[in-house]
Amino acid sequence: MDNHKILSVGADPELLWLRHAVLQNAGFDVSTAVNESDALAHIQRGECTVLLVCYSLSRPIRERLAEAFRRHCSGQRIIAITNEQMDKPEFADTFVYGVEGPEALIESVKAA
Repeated sequence: MDNHKILSVGADPELLWLRHAVLQNAGFDVSTAVNESDALAHIQRGECTVLLVCYSLSRPIRERLAEAFRRHCSGQRIIAITNEQMDKPEFADTFVYGVEGPEALIESVKAA
């Protein structure tokens, strides 16, 4: 599809698997990390152009991942996935409500 290399990180393995399948079926190159250390290893190698961070992760982990991503993947986009109403995510460029379904996620990644 296009050259987006996506790193999807979250604490819920089932949601991660579903996100991975949806994005891969849409033609994206997706890597999934189930913990902070795996995600940081991907980020430090500069292996992604879009970071998907799920709010299932604790705030300190989300913040550390965002900080590392900004340092190693400068100029790339962070998308938060949340199930709560918010005006603006505290660490990401944009966000997607998990309840909006796969189309919203795909469109958000395409726009990144």
